[in-house]
Amino acid sequence: MPKSRRLRALLVGSVLALVIAAFSLDYTVKRGDTLGKIAKEHGVSVADLVAENNISNPDLIRVGQVLRIPGEDDEPDVIHVVAWGETLGRIASQYGTSVSAIVESNDISNPNLIRVGQELVIAPNSGGSGSSGSSGGGTSYAGQRHVVKRGETVKRIADQYSGVSTSDIIAANGIINNVIYYGTGLLLTGPSYVASGTEGNSTYTVQRGDRLADIAARHGIGLQQLIALNNITNPNLIRVGQKLDIPAGSRWVCPIDNASFRNDWAFPRGGGTRWHEGNDLFVKQGTPVMAPAPGTVTFKTGTIGGLQFTLKGDDGVTYIGTHMSAFGNDGRVNAGDVVGYVGNTGNAVGTSPHLHFGMYVDGRVVNPYPTLHAHGCT
Repeated sequence: MPKSRRLRALLVGSVLALVIAAFSLDYTVKRGDTLGKIAKEHGVSVADLVAENNISNPDLIRVGQVLRIPGEDDEPDVIHVVAWGETLGRIASQYGTSVSAIVESNDISNPNLIRVGQELVIAPNSGGSGSSGSSGGGTSYAGQRHVVKRGETVKRIADQYSGVSTSDIIAANGIINNVIYYGTGLLLTGPSYVASGTEGNSTYTVQRGDRLADIAARHGIGLQQLIALNNITNPNLIRVGQKLDIPAGSRWVCPIDNASFRNDWAFPRGGGTRWHEGNDLFVKQGTPVMAPAPGTVTFKTGTIGGLQFTLKGDDGVTYIGTHMSAFGNDGRVNAGDVVGYVGNTGNAVGTSPHLHFGMYVDGRVVNPYPTLHAHGCT
């Protein structure tokens, strides 16, 4: 294998390993930890920890070592996202449980006060993680999540819920080749979506380092077609800031070239109380971020997303990208225009540079992974 490809393979492996570690439900040993301290914090015995992790010397653990906590992947909780007009009584009836059980599982001080978008734990054995036989075939699972147990498959999850099919779960979560991950909070129902780009001519503004061949490939058109449309006499001579016409039928543009990522949609966040609503695209610091479709871009800066763009696309999709190191073009943009540069701002400080990329259709979040996969961004 050539040296450059070998280095790239090592980099991809390292990045994916970091992603796995960042979202694992297991415990990563920190400086000053002992098995006794870890066991006490998780309510298990040292002997159980030793047996679960095949530890030969209980007095020797290392910083960064990942330990399995026995019993933590027993029966999973189900997460219900509160919708407009819902009450605890209505939610309890839907899952065949009681208001008091939901109150206890979620430390709710006022049972009459819940908010839209709030995520409620429906504890095991309270009707949430098994078949909802008492609710009948008309049960609505809108907004409900199932936390994947170790060894589960999509079919096994679907079989636990009345009226839910494997295709429902696959569509709602953008699952490719039936690959799912332990600990993720998968939606049981929801929309699926693959962006297809827009028709009509657009323009592209040449950026520093651009080549005509790269621009043509990025927009899914032939080099000669691009040269002819723009009356270019010297294909090796284009200037920064030059406007190029892009012909009708140009494809959806990958937001980042050559990024490393996987389908990390629905990975746990905040100790498993929130879920990752997008994909993290890892690449080197300062890599240009491109508008995937024509539309209007606005910027904002926050403590969580850091430097963030929002693109209201002409294709009806709202795209967001966070943790950037700098802003690019705002206002009216075309597909392929640079809207920012990759970084690790906001709550991503200290992590590998990446772009959190999200998509929203009709106000509902959808997994970007099927779109990225369909357009060859993987």
